[in-house]
Amino acid sequence: MIRRELLMATAIMASGLITACSDTTAPKNDPGVSPVAAQTATVVATINGGGTAEMESPPGPLAGSTAFGLGVELLSDGSATGHFDCVDQQGGTFPGNIFGEVTSWRMEGDVVVLNVIGKLVPIPGGHPQARSFTVKIQQFGGAGVGHWTLERTATGFIVCVEILTSGQIVIRYA
Repeated sequence: MIRRELLMATAIMASGLITACSDTTAPKNDPGVSPVAAQTATVVATINGGGTAEMESPPGPLAGSTAFGLGVELLSDGSATGHFDCVDQQGGTFPGNIFGEVTSWRMEGDVVVLNVIGKLVPIPGGHPQARSFTVKIQQFGGAGVGHWTLERTATGFIVCVEILTSGQIVIRYA
């Protein structure tokens, strides 16, 4: 029971860290997106989820337990809004918190691909490092069913392969 409470406390703290460190309240003056184009994009689906997962190795180089959470809206123009957070627990291969803003999405067959710009904070006591990464959701569902991977955007290198041990990942189409 203590481990579950520790995992939930870690997930709650990570969510607070995302909110505190995010740039969502800053004005958006992106010259690459016209206001007209932004107004015409519609929500096609919403992905929500959270819980714990076990990193499978191989093929990923990491192993251990994680607490994760995500809340994302997929838009018709390929853009996305929302957050992703994954905390690799102490005792894992490389403990840390990787989190960020989901900026775009695409489909690869049946796999939903989320592109994220964020940060990595190594545990214990590391400094935040800018990171862009890709989260691929291979299977929606709960414990033993839900499955996702995290990859480095620049190289496509699979950092971890995750199988849910609690919680769920759900997609709802608009």
